[in-house]
Amino acid sequence: MLGTHSRGHAAAGDRKSALARYGLAAIALMNVGVELMKIYFGTSARGVDGRYGRVRAAVTSVNHRTSSLEQTPRADALAPEVEETRAEAAAEATSANVRRERECGSPAVDGYAHVNLTCLAMSATAREFASASGREKLRAHIEEHASYDGVAVRWGIHHTTETAEECGKRCKEHVVKPNGIGAEVLPCNVFVWCPKDVGEGGCFEPDAHEHFAGDCWLKFSETPENVEVNQRGANDAPGFVNKDGKTFAERHANAPKLVHWSSGVLLPESMKASSTLGPRATW
Repeated sequence: MLGTHSRGHAAAGDRKSALARYGLAAIALMNVGVELMKIYFGTSARGVDGRYGRVRAAVTSVNHRTSSLEQTPRADALAPEVEETRAEAAAEATSANVRRERECGSPAVDGYAHVNLTCLAMSATAREFASASGREKLRAHIEEHASYDGVAVRWGIHHTTETAEECGKRCKEHVVKPNGIGAEVLPCNVFVWCPKDVGEGGCFEPDAHEHFAGDCWLKFSETPENVEVNQRGANDAPGFVNKDGKTFAERHANAPKLVHWSSGVLLPESMKASSTLGPRATW
């Protein structure tokens, strides 16, 4: 019995010793773990915050790059964005009463014999007015008894409207064809309309064509805010007298006392349109 009791005490001592060793080992492992955590996260709250700060910064950077990529226009989305930019530029330029210069000269200076459509299509005005959405923000400034000059982007022959306002609306809706033929590459910012009540003879114009009631001509001018005028009022102003001293009526016996046409330009509502006499005023 004594031997058994002694062996029991010895076994109990061995278990306590083992537990103590296990406990010390666990404490040591915990200390190692703490040190490893300190090394990984830093030895202070600022170190931990700094690490997370760097993570947040990285995430922000990735988000920013992703956002930038999303905002970068694809090839098929580029045109509408450029179109809108051009429209805004047109509105800002005209609202600020900026007078454009003719980069390509007056197309009527030699009877339209040498119109440079490439130059006109690449002009600042053409780029600005190419936007249909931009033109929607503009208003048609209409003048009765006047014929405005410009390169015809849509002939009025067989293109008719009921009113001058409707003709102006057609100008706003005109679609540029970048790969089109001739003047199809140009936008519309000038329109000329033959009134419905003009009578059987149609509207007079000193050219080789016949012009009938309702004809709506869509045109392009590099300076719509200072458009060139072919005819106005009674055509009796000094500018309508040619180099030989003959008045418009003397040169054209069948010209009416008052110009038949009504004309307009697309400009911001707040802007007052002006004009100058073009080469055709002395035809």
